[in-house]
Amino acid sequence: MRLHPAVLMLFVWLGCTATFYILPFQLEGRVMTLYGFIILILFIGVFSLGALAAAPPQPQQPRPANLWVDFQLTDRVLMIAGVVAILASVLDIQGRNLFDLADAYQVRSDRAGALLAGDRSESTIWFQVAFLTYPAGYVYIVREVAYRARPLMWRIAAFGLAPVVLSSLAMGGRAPLFYALVMLIYGFALRKQLFRKQPMPARARTAVMAGRARSKPFKLSGPAKAGIGLLGAVMGIYFVQVFSTRADIAGGLDAMFGVAELRWGVSFNGFLSGVLFGLFGTDGTYMIFIFAWYLVQGLVMSNAIFSDYEGSMLFGAYGVDLVAALLRRLNSEFIGNGYAELLHLNVYGFLPSAFGSLFVDLKFFGLIPCLIWGWLAGKAYGMVRQGRDPRWLMTVPFVTVGIFFSLINTPVGFSNGLITHIWLVVAFMAARTRLRLARSS
Repeated sequence: MRLHPAVLMLFVWLGCTATFYILPFQLEGRVMTLYGFIILILFIGVFSLGALAAAPPQPQQPRPANLWVDFQLTDRVLMIAGVVAILASVLDIQGRNLFDLADAYQVRSDRAGALLAGDRSESTIWFQVAFLTYPAGYVYIVREVAYRARPLMWRIAAFGLAPVVLSSLAMGGRAPLFYALVMLIYGFALRKQLFRKQPMPARARTAVMAGRARSKPFKLSGPAKAGIGLLGAVMGIYFVQVFSTRADIAGGLDAMFGVAELRWGVSFNGFLSGVLFGLFGTDGTYMIFIFAWYLVQGLVMSNAIFSDYEGSMLFGAYGVDLVAALLRRLNSEFIGNGYAELLHLNVYGFLPSAFGSLFVDLKFFGLIPCLIWGWLAGKAYGMVRQGRDPRWLMTVPFVTVGIFFSLINTPVGFSNGLITHIWLVVAFMAARTRLRLARSS
């Protein structure tokens, strides 16, 4: 955690705002209000206040060399959860064509329509079991990659990636795949903090030169690097194919730009748009538009929510998947009415950002969980900086990525985030910090 959470949050939203105004986005039938920006600043300020209250910016203290983390119980729990998620996903997806992207898009549209109509969920028991267990894979990826001296690729694939990939295919979504890839990359970056290169003592260096000992730091093998690169490439191609399929369903790229203008309320016809079309063509500009729109739509949608949302508080049904699933079974009409108000504002189905999500669910009471979120992020930052307990490093990817993804939703709302963080707490509590006994010479 090189940056304090308050500073990182500020940089993330400044970058988002700069992207929106630098690229040729042009709102169609939407208006960005000053009031909306003021409320956004209020939420960011409350988050920052909580983070600073938990821990001020401080230098990194050295970590005791005689401490290590015992993950035996953590590994058992996460591996069992991963196996359960795999089996449940396989049972849920039997008989479905998982690689028909057009069919997957239609399934997701039907589910969104069912939510809007307030229909009860028709998911199978196997889907529900997988939904509650697959996020353990994210935590296992970080544990295996960051903390093991020599990570085992087959275990990362079996207990980290496989539950996420199969569950993503069952749900027809891309967010779990992207989140898993981010955790994988972050895990390798994090291990550099845990396994820093140390100068070799003269006696050990002599033994190595004499051939009596080995001292090889862990390095990814060629096949492992190729596998990770291939995984990233496959996911990138998958995302591109999804966007291309949507354009084909709409009638082509030009038609998709028209859909964006008429239904999304945004076009790519602003200042310097001609330069982009000239440099990258229609295909390349479309991809830039789509990927950038995912980055900035939280800014646009939250502004609309802050300015115009007058519906009832949804008490978590908008921003937390698990709460929405429970409320659909208890009071589906309440969910349908709340989403109808969002549809009226033309924000339903778009990414509302963390703060827009909190506002819909709790109005200005959402500042309270925002303050708690900031405090928890600051607490994790402070514990990592103090260097006393190496378990806290496991929280770094989730805290940092949660701040980056505030452009999309809260940490407990993005990609089944509530369950993910429950598994993180379970893994943290199951791990034990041990004192490494000194060896006699």
